[in-house]
Amino acid sequence: MDDKEVQSVSPGRPVDVEKLDRILDAVLDSFADGDMHFTIEGIARRSGVSKGTIYRHFENAETLLQAVLERQHQEIAGLGPAPVNTIDDLREQLTALGTQLLTFLTSDQGVRIMRTVITHGARHSQHGELIYRDGPQAFVARAAACLERAGAKGQINVDDPMHRAEQLVGMWKGSLVHGLLMNGCPTPDAEELRYRVESAINVLLGALKTE
Repeated sequence: MDDKEVQSVSPGRPVDVEKLDRILDAVLDSFADGDMHFTIEGIARRSGVSKGTIYRHFENAETLLQAVLERQHQEIAGLGPAPVNTIDDLREQLTALGTQLLTFLTSDQGVRIMRTVITHGARHSQHGELIYRDGPQAFVARAAACLERAGAKGQINVDDPMHRAEQLVGMWKGSLVHGLLMNGCPTPDAEELRYRVESAINVLLGALKTE
């Protein structure tokens, strides 16, 4: 990665959303193509914008990577947990989260991105910590927020929402994601993904049910 830092220029200039999306898309494309050392120069070429345009939005490669992770998180998990008024609300929210997560992780692009990110994170611990914090850990926190709200309503007994959410995400992924990463199993269809998501939720909610 390019660790060069520059000051943001023209702070009053309006954000060009179309260019910004092209920049973030270029980072994902870079990872999907197996580029473990993407640079600002390379992203500029991929997105068809100048380096100056990228630096206008991002101080360095790390802030660019963080923006990509935040956008991916919003696309998968949404902006925040909705109210949980009934156990059915909780089940619906968790089902949506799990389905969106597995749909991305089992997609061709998702698998290729994960392969690159895992290798890159192993070689660059600082980036690995950033990716983990704003990627997997942030998603677990999103699921934990749903469980915590249901616990506050007395719909479930949950002593440690983060730990329980981590267990749920682990059940969703199981050995499937590892199998896809090493080309050891076929890509599941939508019906199989939904069964995996719903059965894991049933197990968790069964363990957390109130007396």
